[in-house]
Amino acid sequence: MKVILTSDVAKLGKSGELKNVADGYATNFLIPQKLAVPASGGAFRAWQHDIASREEKRRREREEAEIYATRIASTTLTMGVKVGDGGKLYGSITAKDIADALARRGIEIDRHKVDLEEPLKALGTYKVAVKVFSGMTPEVTIVVEPKG
Repeated sequence: MKVILTSDVAKLGKSGELKNVADGYATNFLIPQKLAVPASGGAFRAWQHDIASREEKRRREREEAEIYATRIASTTLTMGVKVGDGGKLYGSITAKDIADALARRGIEIDRHKVDLEEPLKALGTYKVAVKVFSGMTPEVTIVVEPKG
């Protein structure tokens, strides 16, 4: 019997997948536990439509991410900071500071997606990776210079 899983089922599959299972397994366990619905008529057509819409959404997200990636790769952020003796910074530049600076440029990125191992604490030029989409991590150039 063909069923469409409505929840993840261990050793069978993930939610939304179409599976061929034994009739008894489907009628006695999967369907009563609301883990699956029979893949017949309207449910099957709805499943096909759902898959097509998910693919379309994923394609749109990827295109949007590619636009963000090119914008991030071509961006140079200049951060003016107060500097003490010997070129030491008062404070540091964190992932949140970088995300805020990108947001001011019209690139909304969550601070958790900025791949900064530890805050920047010295003057100089740095390349920082930003996770935009699966497999896409463009680098933004950060220039840390004294303020004023």
